[in-house]
Amino acid sequence: MSTMLILTVAGTLSVGCSMESTPATGSSEQAVKKHSHPSSNVTRIIVNGLSASVPLLDSAGTNGFLTVTRDQVANTTGLDFGWATPDATNADLMILYQGAGQIPNSSFTQSASSAQLSLTTPADYGVYQCIINTNTGDYTCAATAPLVFDLTWLGNGFGSIHEQSRRVEKLGPVTTKVNAEYTTVTAAVDGTWGGRSDPNLTGTLTDSESKTYIREITVAY
Repeated sequence: MSTMLILTVAGTLSVGCSMESTPATGSSEQAVKKHSHPSSNVTRIIVNGLSASVPLLDSAGTNGFLTVTRDQVANTTGLDFGWATPDATNADLMILYQGAGQIPNSSFTQSASSAQLSLTTPADYGVYQCIINTNTGDYTCAATAPLVFDLTWLGNGFGSIHEQSRRVEKLGPVTTKVNAEYTTVTAAVDGTWGGRSDPNLTGTLTDSESKTYIREITVAY
């Protein structure tokens, strides 16, 4: 599966991904768990079943990702996302939005060939806005208002892949670790996220084929 990611290195925003083969991780615990530490917040999302992902891009220079997952064992749904957009008034700044946690099952439906996310993030979900200085690498983060998502995935038959991997994604202060095995097909994606949109998004529809894996999202404050 190909995913565009943003990595902050020496104050510069660039693309990066780390990947290596590894056995799948099994678990039947609750789908979403949050752990708070003095300088970070960690969310662990357990996945077993179908999921949908999309790189978030637009003409304003936005770059990021969104993933919705199901745990068929616990009957829960998880959403994690992060995107950064250049500040229109200060070229040295990027504005990052980030969230990870459990969402109502009714907000996400998926089949082997399509998916739909219709959601206003719940009050207890937790959405953060970070202001990142791309020259110094400094950033500040704070909780912000709920966001609205209305996205549709439609399989396009263009490609598929079966993957077994360990992946580390970094987006400013957000680090996502995935240890998984799954089958993915490509999909056209249409709709809006947090008031943003682009007509040319391409995402993926994924099936873990009854295997369980974990998405661990850490936000450093």
